[in-house]
Amino acid sequence: MDTLVTLNFIGYAAVFAGGIVLGTLFGRNLASELASLVHSLESRVTALETALHLSGASAKTAPEPAASAVKSRAEATEQPAAAIETHAAAKSAGN
Repeated sequence: MDTLVTLNFIGYAAVFAGGIVLGTLFGRNLASELASLVHSLESRVTALETALHLSGASAKTAPEPAASAVKSRAEATEQPAAAIETHAAAKSAGN
């Protein structure tokens, strides 16, 4: 019985060692691919920042379209809210 337990632990150790080796090799490959991906993203962001800086655009002009979108969304939700309030008032007056 002790021999089977010992062989079982040896098997676990072999699988563990193989997993470490394969994980290291795969992790190194994955890390190099992620590094190249991050480098390409950084270069694109740098190019975009440079283009925005050279064109004179600033971060202050960016929120204007967002602000108008929020305002139109608020106006669109006010109409159903008013209709719900009117319906609730009419229903409570009818009771």
